[in-house]
Amino acid sequence: MEALNLEDIQGFVLRQYLFPVLRHFLLKVGDPAAARAMIGRLVSGDENDAPQISTAEEAPPGTTYHLHLGITYAGLVALQVKEKLPNLAFKSFAAFVEGAAPRAARVGDVGRHAPENWVGGFSTGNAHILLTLYAARADILDDYTTHLTKLFANTKAFEELWHGDGAALTEVVNGQPVPVPKVHFGYTDGISQVSIKGGPEPALPDHQQPCEPWLFVLSDDAENYYLPDPPELSRNGSFGVFKLIQQDVVGFENFLQSQKDKIDPELLAAKLMGRWRNGTPLMLSPETDSPRDGIKFDQMNDFGYVNADGSGDPRGLRCPIGAHIRRVNPRDQPVTGQGRPGGSNNSHRLVRRGMPYGPTYVPGQPDDGIERGLLGYFICSNIENQYEFVLKQWVNDGEFVGAVRMNPKCKDAIIGNNDPAESIFEIRQQDHPDPIKITGIPDFLTTKAAAYCFLPSISALKFIANLK
Repeated sequence: MEALNLEDIQGFVLRQYLFPVLRHFLLKVGDPAAARAMIGRLVSGDENDAPQISTAEEAPPGTTYHLHLGITYAGLVALQVKEKLPNLAFKSFAAFVEGAAPRAARVGDVGRHAPENWVGGFSTGNAHILLTLYAARADILDDYTTHLTKLFANTKAFEELWHGDGAALTEVVNGQPVPVPKVHFGYTDGISQVSIKGGPEPALPDHQQPCEPWLFVLSDDAENYYLPDPPELSRNGSFGVFKLIQQDVVGFENFLQSQKDKIDPELLAAKLMGRWRNGTPLMLSPETDSPRDGIKFDQMNDFGYVNADGSGDPRGLRCPIGAHIRRVNPRDQPVTGQGRPGGSNNSHRLVRRGMPYGPTYVPGQPDDGIERGLLGYFICSNIENQYEFVLKQWVNDGEFVGAVRMNPKCKDAIIGNNDPAESIFEIRQQDHPDPIKITGIPDFLTTKAAAYCFLPSISALKFIANLK
């Protein structure tokens, strides 16, 4: 297998950025030729002319922004790529070609989550380009936004349909707000990162088998898809599912408190997630978020669930089998799509690049009516086999674990499509034959937008720009 060409791969496919602010732009193609030319300027290497798409190479010191570009299938049509490339074919990628809105029901986006309720034109055929700008400070974000919007207006290349901002949550330290790696439900975020052979090492090690590069970067070496044609367009590219998700932060805290007669609210929060809110995993500390001997930070992600001989925590006594982190990354647990104890579920893994939006919420405070949530990408090489599989089979299916019987109404309590009339979460107990049953779980999330995007390589963006 050839080494990953880091200078040709868009940066956020392989790298997790620590910048505290970002802005996503949804763009409609205006003049197709002008739009292709503008894409070329974003990969020309001339910073004086236009901001440049970031690569997966390590950024030089002093870097203040990162820019990334995704294209929907409708966007490829609007750019006239399909017209100018008669052999264009995504035969292994029906999900991308069909798009997020027509396939929304497959991942539980129905009812209030359905495309007819999405914001900003995401459910229309005009959602063509998604541009993502990370910045080291808010003023830098605004400066590059001004530069980009002037370029688009002057060239008539793109029309902005929507933009949305994300920002790291903050906590006050010595009287000053300091960014922290947390999400609105109060959990420390970004602890578990995918390790990819030939890619940058994740910040926290674990003993999971590293993933094959072709699971995230399109390659001739892939085992479960054909490289799209022509290869000049597809090689070293990726796919990303963009989601804008509103979180019912007040409702989540109220629900935890409503169960205090059955279980301590903080312990329940840990059981639902699989980690205490400070990031400590239940597998390493099931009773407290502050074990007496402590857990080193570089060990916070170094654990498994079921060993090859069946030992470990197969019944979910330490960490419930239905806990969020155990569903979205079952590690060595035998589940649908991976049936061997101690095996790997790598073929369905996802790289997540997310950022909160809305101000920090303090539990116990009155509802201020301000919308809060998450926005970002789930990155993979096969939307159907990775993103859609995880949502359908692991998140929203109560029988995703074949070896251990779960209530069929049990879904992921954090991100699942739950109905309070029938939802249930079971917490098995070491010293009692009956589990604690948490019922009436509402749906804490609302999908506000989604897009299935192709993330072309740098050379592919140049290829698109040069189409005549």
